Amino acid sequence: MRDVQIAPDEQSRTHSRDILTQAQFEWFRDRLANYGGVFLDPGQRRILSNGLNQRLATRGTTLDHYLELLHGPHGQNELQRLIELILNHETFFFRNRPHLRALQDVLLPEIHRRKIGTRPIRIWSAGCASGEEAYSIAITALESLGPSPPRPIEIIATDLSEAALQRAQAGIYRGRTLQHLSAELLARYFEPRGESYSIGAAARQLVRFQQMNLLDPFPAELRHIDAIFCQNVTIYFQDAARRRLIEQFYNLLPTDGLLFLGFSETLWNVFNGFRAREISGAYVYYKEAENTAPVPEPKQIIKPPSRKAEQNSSPVTRATRPKPKVTAPQQPTDEAILDQARSLINTGQLSEALDVLRHIAPQSASAPQAISLAARAHADRGELELAEAEALRAIDIDPFNDDSYLLLGIVYSRQEQWRLAIQQLDRARYLRPDSALISYHLATAHRELGQTEQARREYRSALWKLREHPPDILIDGVAVAWLRETCENQIRRLAHGISE
Repeated sequence: MRDVQIAPDEQSRTHSRDILTQAQFEWFRDRLANYGGVFLDPGQRRILSNGLNQRLATRGTTLDHYLELLHGPHGQNELQRLIELILNHETFFFRNRPHLRALQDVLLPEIHRRKIGTRPIRIWSAGCASGEEAYSIAITALESLGPSPPRPIEIIATDLSEAALQRAQAGIYRGRTLQHLSAELLARYFEPRGESYSIGAAARQLVRFQQMNLLDPFPAELRHIDAIFCQNVTIYFQDAARRRLIEQFYNLLPTDGLLFLGFSETLWNVFNGFRAREISGAYVYYKEAENTAPVPEPKQIIKPPSRKAEQNSSPVTRATRPKPKVTAPQQPTDEAILDQARSLINTGQLSEALDVLRHIAPQSASAPQAISLAARAHADRGELELAEAEALRAIDIDPFNDDSYLLLGIVYSRQEQWRLAIQQLDRARYLRPDSALISYHLATAHRELGQTEQARREYRSALWKLREHPPDILIDGVAVAWLRETCENQIRRLAHGISE
């Protein structure tokens, strides 16, 4: 499960030379989107320029000659090399734990029972990056069906990046990517290799890697796939490409075939062929049989009293005892889930917040707010490009989602894209004119652009909006006392012409 993030090179954000005109940026953006699906937003312009600078230096050529090369017979090969520099394939094991829990506890046993004879269970990891998702699925299958599974298990893992696939086939990992693995799983499925760990034979033998572009026709070997994992990939696609890919997935899968998407990749306004099924709080898409009634939810099973208990009770008691009432456990409301996620984010429990948000149904009216909160959690983890894509998806669903405009402004500010930040923050303020935090971020962006008067005005506006807030509360995770003091300090610095 990869984030098709734009490569997070901090140096490129602040020191790379933007060699592109607006028309050239749009040409490269469209060409790369047509080739690999990923559509670069204006916030990624610097990173595209950085990748181009590297390719120009490697080839010892100019931008004009490079454009000629891309138009020539070897243009696609060069596009592949360029896109390798732009995309980052960072991920980690068991990233989407609720989905893998559902696969282990419920879905794999169901698939096994449906299968005839010794037909294999076949799963496709589409966009597998450096292999963590595919190996996580393999480990989950072995944990679910045992070390000697009752039928063959085949996991086909594909990615556009040849470099990422080489790392996946090597299967050697260290550091942050192992953070969600328990000590037991690490000991059972990995072999220590210095400060790193190598994936063991039991999981490795279930996985086969190959290079594949998801925009190309699917190869015949992908027929009879039972489940597809494609997480945090389509969120970077434009609507037409996303819809085309999801439709291809649908046509490939059999009845009851499963599709696992990233939390923010709701199919709302994209494709309505799949149905969503909740399993232990995780939502999974499945292909419903045509002209079939929906399967009713299983009823709660009440165990009868033991024979000993019946013997110890009197005949009258047994005859007159009222039947126990069966009450389903009360599910938290969407609003309660959103409040819990906000609290977790404010206290830095970002992974826990993301797990909680997955309890909101993809078609819920609260989905845009949930996606916006997920974007905030990813931004706080430093995953800025994923946060940007999620915020844009939330706005696609609900154009009046002020939280997402605010988050985009913050993301662009962190990338030092100040004019883009102001554009999004102005939209956020239009929808939420009483927000002190929006005024504060606007002031910061104006200050960074040297627009002193506008910055001073926004800092004062923020202080005015804070006047009735107690100093010890948080506004979107920011302490009022800190925000007030910071605005006052900045006004004094601007008055005396003091720069940062």
